[in-house]
Amino acid sequence: VMYLGQIVELGSREQVFRDPRHSYTKRLLGAVPIADPRQRTERPLITGEIPSPVWPAGEGPDLVTHTEVEPGHLVAQE
Repeated sequence: VMYLGQIVELGSREQVFRDPRHSYTKRLLGAVPIADPRQRTERPLITGEIPSPVWPAGEGPDLVTHTEVEPGHLVAQE
């Protein structure tokens, strides 16, 4: 899963869908429309500051550090 040009979660499809760990992954999966209105739940509002996708001239994104939460499932530290 990429967010603002950075990998924030990396794992098999099963790992990421079964146990999303990064807040962006959770929000992304929570945004998937549910066709059956009986199965819909209240979606939490996103709070806080959204990072700018534009960096000042000569600067780039910070190096992201990942933690392995299970074999083959890496999550960026927030």
